[in-house]
Amino acid sequence: ISVHITGAPVIAVGNASQIKRDSFIAVLMSIILILALLLYSFRRWRTLFFISISIFFGWLFAMAGLSLFGGNVSMIVLGIASVIIGIAVNYPLHLIAHLNHTPSIKESLKEIVSPLLIGNITTVGAFLSLVPMNSIALRDLGIFSSFMLIGSIIFVLIFLPPLLKENKAVKERYILPSVSKFQF
Repeated sequence: ISVHITGAPVIAVGNASQIKRDSFIAVLMSIILILALLLYSFRRWRTLFFISISIFFGWLFAMAGLSLFGGNVSMIVLGIASVIIGIAVNYPLHLIAHLNHTPSIKESLKEIVSPLLIGNITTVGAFLSLVPMNSIALRDLGIFSSFMLIGSIIFVLIFLPPLLKENKAVKERYILPSVSKFQF
């Protein structure tokens, strides 16, 4: 004799467990793949650390923002965080990569603040368009995504620059030729 339980509650519990497991795996895979690609590209743990803390700050900012609008977070929203992480990684990546071509952090910021802010505002605006939807999951996704991207850009533009070092090789390339002009 075999007994099988069926019905909407059993299916809902099974689906919730599967979504929770799949969401965790998706976020873990995205983090591992992104970090591996960045480590291969930059070959410096320090750079990975700065990118990671930028994303972590954005994630904490998003969780705090979600707590203001409701106490519950859907696992589907946290599963889609793997996509949002991919977007948010671009902010610190642009600043750090730009330092390879600009003599100072101040000049790098001058050149990239406008494009970063415009890109951030348009992306946040797209996610905020999900907030008025009737679906609670879509609303939470819009709030979470918006806050994560806002938190990441705040960290990159305000807190990250003091932590970064200026690229001395690039600075010498810009300064030395100008000094030699005055020696004639």
